Amino acid sequence: MWNVKNNMKWIIDRIENDIAVCELPNGKTVDIDIGALPSGVKEGDVLTVSVDKAETGEIKEKIDRLMNSLFKD
Repeated sequence: MWNVKNNMKWIIDRIENDIAVCELPNGKTVDIDIGALPSGVKEGDVLTVSVDKAETGEIKEKIDRLMNSLFKD
């Protein structure tokens, strides 16, 4: 596994059969279904990948509330 930092730049190296082959900063590649990316992406585009800690926390709290309401004692 690669070392993930707060923000990463991924370059779309090529697109093959609806799969975007993205080059990571360490030179490795990762395949991503083109449908998971913004429409109109093309070879050579740079993607910024980051983790949104605030939204992650909000979603976790929402899931916790839902789980608590579903599994009340």
